[in-house]
Amino acid sequence: MKKTIICSISMKENIDQVVYSSKDKSLPVSERKVRYPICAFLEKTMESNDELEVIILVKKDKKDYYKRNIAFFKEELEAVNKEIGAAIEYKIIDSEFEEHQTVHEQLLKDIVAQISDDSHIYVDITYGPKDLPIILFTTLGFAEKFLNCTVENIVYGQADFENGRAVNTRICDMVPLYCLSSITNTIECTDSDKARSMLNLLLTF
Repeated sequence: MKKTIICSISMKENIDQVVYSSKDKSLPVSERKVRYPICAFLEKTMESNDELEVIILVKKDKKDYYKRNIAFFKEELEAVNKEIGAAIEYKIIDSEFEEHQTVHEQLLKDIVAQISDDSHIYVDITYGPKDLPIILFTTLGFAEKFLNCTVENIVYGQADFENGRAVNTRICDMVPLYCLSSITNTIECTDSDKARSMLNLLLTF
């Protein structure tokens, strides 16, 4: 199967390796300690005939921590794939850590350019600045509408922190949140009260 994996890389110096838990049967995870929860998920879902196009999203920090974090991500994914043997191709998209419209627009264009038509998309939004999920949701909407892609999972690694260490780590699927953004686009109404009623009705389905 053709799969597109999109993962935002951490800008932090140190990332804890932890075991992620999951209460969602549709989101299985391995017991491997990882920095990037998408790797624990892929270990349970990848198959040998998969063709993975891995898009690595990088925000350049001033101390270049991102360079080591890219290496960590690749090491984890390769370790997961060692017994599976799927084909993996890496593509790195980097951008400056700046909140300018031109940076956002260029990043959106760069990601769309790297997504193959008809692919199944899996995303890890655990790390990265606040603008990335917004840009990614827009990208995914475009890919579904115009590239005949399917958004399968949007992974987020949730954690509590004690003395600076990640604890109670669990994996969450943010696809329902992504779907919320598309719900409002389906409403066509000029009356505000009626629009609220329509939204409430849609959310009950």
